[in-house]
Amino acid sequence: MAPKKEISLLPDEHNANTLSARVVRWAVTAGRFVIVFTELIVIGAFISRFWLDRRNSDLSETYRQQKAILQSTSQFEKAYNLLSQRLTAIDSFYKNQPDYTPGLNALVESTPNEIVYKTLAVTKDPKGTSQKISLTVYAYQESSIVDFITNLVLNPVFSTVSVDAIEKKPKDAKYTVTLALNINPINVTK
Repeated sequence: MAPKKEISLLPDEHNANTLSARVVRWAVTAGRFVIVFTELIVIGAFISRFWLDRRNSDLSETYRQQKAILQSTSQFEKAYNLLSQRLTAIDSFYKNQPDYTPGLNALVESTPNEIVYKTLAVTKDPKGTSQKISLTVYAYQESSIVDFITNLVLNPVFSTVSVDAIEKKPKDAKYTVTLALNINPINVTK
């Protein structure tokens, strides 16, 4: 049998110093370093993947928690904004309303304890210069009604006091009085 021929790219001992032999030796040595360096990079990437996966998991969990917090507070934020809008509307409404306190305070001061209010309405004229109070009261004693009307007439806050009706039903022991009061323009503020 014929000896087997082997093909080898490495230079043999006879031509170890030729240019092609030196180039092949350098390429093999440099190739080894490149392969080792590449393997180190791959191993480093493989090991760092565990750290990166853990960090990704932590960040995903943090994101889910923050998203849940934002979703839970969104209803509160909507309710807060709606309440803020309502308060702003109420504030602007009351800023445009006349001040009824002088007339109502004078009415309270003039009312005896025996008088009971059935209806009370405060209105203002379109110009906002005068206010009118319409009310219906009742009492079980005639003297209480007389005292009430006298107190209203003597009170300087009211410019006119008109008694529209006084009524006493036969089977009822109470007196019902309907009054209309005009408040002095000096006591009307906007």
